[in-house]
Amino acid sequence: MQLAQHFHRPDWRRMLSEMSASELGEWAEHFRQYSFSDTLLDAEFSTLKSLIVALVSGEKVAAEDFSLMPVAEPEPGKDENELIEAATGILGGVRFEPESR
Repeated sequence: MQLAQHFHRPDWRRMLSEMSASELGEWAEHFRQYSFSDTLLDAEFSTLKSLIVALVSGEKVAAEDFSLMPVAEPEPGKDENELIEAATGILGGVRFEPESR
């Protein structure tokens, strides 16, 4: 239900029926590590703390400096072959090949 709320969809049963089991598993793993309510509370309190510091000291401080959430790991870049392999499961559409080949 949190996933449906995140995407502003009231029909969470339909949303679940449209997802594959692997997608549901990936989202469950994501929610275990990064809960939406935790992220929201962290954003609110870190913003509040940065505003208080700015009022008291007169210096502008980024809210990220007060965040308790772990920094997101950057995703590794994918080469062309990995992108083509990932796109093979997508149905529909027209695939265009470069003219240089």
